[in-house]
Amino acid sequence: MKKLWGIPACLVVAMLFTFLMACSNTGNNNEGSSGNATSNNQEEVLPVRYVVPGTAKPFLDDVVKIVNEKLIADGVNVKLEINYIPWDAWDQKTNLMLSTGEEFELLHVMENGTVPVGSYVGRGALQPLDELIDQYGQDLKKIIPDYAWEGAKINGKIYSIPAVWRFETSGSGEMGTVGYRQDLLDKAGVAFPQTADEFISAAEAMRKVADKNLYIQTEADGSPNFLHRTYDSWPFYVDYRDSIVKVDQDGNVTSWLESEEFKKDAEFFRKLYEKKLINPDILTYKKEERDKVVSMGDFLFTTNAALYASLAISKNNPTAVVAENYLASEKPLLQFFAFGNTNAVPITAKHPEASIKFLNWLYSNKDNHNLFLYGEEGTHYNKVGDRTIEFIDDENDENYYFDSWMIGNINYMLFDANTPEAHLKAQSVEPTNPVEFSPVLGFRLNTEPIAVEYANVLSVVKSSIIPIKMGVVPYDKHFPAALESLKAAGLDKVVAEYQKQFKEWQATQNK
Repeated sequence: MKKLWGIPACLVVAMLFTFLMACSNTGNNNEGSSGNATSNNQEEVLPVRYVVPGTAKPFLDDVVKIVNEKLIADGVNVKLEINYIPWDAWDQKTNLMLSTGEEFELLHVMENGTVPVGSYVGRGALQPLDELIDQYGQDLKKIIPDYAWEGAKINGKIYSIPAVWRFETSGSGEMGTVGYRQDLLDKAGVAFPQTADEFISAAEAMRKVADKNLYIQTEADGSPNFLHRTYDSWPFYVDYRDSIVKVDQDGNVTSWLESEEFKKDAEFFRKLYEKKLINPDILTYKKEERDKVVSMGDFLFTTNAALYASLAISKNNPTAVVAENYLASEKPLLQFFAFGNTNAVPITAKHPEASIKFLNWLYSNKDNHNLFLYGEEGTHYNKVGDRTIEFIDDENDENYYFDSWMIGNINYMLFDANTPEAHLKAQSVEPTNPVEFSPVLGFRLNTEPIAVEYANVLSVVKSSIIPIKMGVVPYDKHFPAALESLKAAGLDKVVAEYQKQFKEWQATQNK
């Protein structure tokens, strides 16, 4: 009261009344916007440390600063921080972070990567999100379709927030899309291939008319689903990455590596390798090298989403015309996962609600979404249409964007004004091909019961099977010894456990 000495009593009363009214108004306003009784100034600002693969884009810090300012202004008391981990260290570093209990709030997960959500859940590394979504994710529920939420469930609980940034059956090498140089195909005077033999013949013809030595670009550790479409047994499911089991449309689980189809794969790629139609260094070819080649348009065919790289190709190789199609195009497409990319909350996060609040804010409207993905309009880009923009380059021809495949939503996404029409169509119009759904859609294998065997089998696959699959060594000569190693590593136990879990999961789906 010493500080009020000498102030008239009436003025003291007025000051106290004004202070109490201000407190009352602040509490009411905050309750209306966020449901909390405390003001935004008093509420703790929680971190959202988002761990993602790759390298940071130019101006990331500038955009994150603007995003954080808008989050606070919108009454969402969280602070975003992006932590990039290089591709070649991704699995090792993220596994270390989780195993050592490092605290962070949001983890990007690639369902077609080496560690899908099911594997993380099996080791107890992720938090279930159902209650948090109910409490903080009303806009998430609206923007993400039901089929994606169903696909995000493991043992009946949601463990990640799907990034529905594309139609999964279009523009996706995992689903069997083949990108190709349309200009070279036309110049060679051949039609787009439908069979495996036609594919090889077309590649040879395109190579002859190209002005440089080009290859068929594909991933050594990815299942060639584009080729599987040509087999009489199609459609069937083979995991794009681990490629251990085969599941047919009747739900029968068998060993993929012991199948006739796998043998056909190896014989097909042996032909490509002997004809020098794939890179002779395919086993040591790094992802960054392959991505660079694709972005230059320096390929005959590619399984790496040519249309997604079409903008870079148009800049780097203006004479190249790229397109996408399917072998055996009259056959149905097979959808075996609901989404390819998703974002999860680690078990180490002490405030998991912060991530849900951030994602709910992000997907609540296109302004928030596009601010994070493309930056500030007028500073980082200018709109030139409903879905197209012109990025603003700096003096080094660099511009900001955040990779949409990690967190984008197809309802909001914007595209460079120079993006070819074919890519815009693929991103905004559902494919017209008939689609069959695999019985594994929504199933996640828990690898914990077979952790040792699973790791050992994958080790043998990497050392002995991939050279056979890619045709670097002949199947007949090397497969018997590789199969013996697989059996010793625990292949039969892995297949049996997959079958057991899958049947149990199917039983719950039919109730």
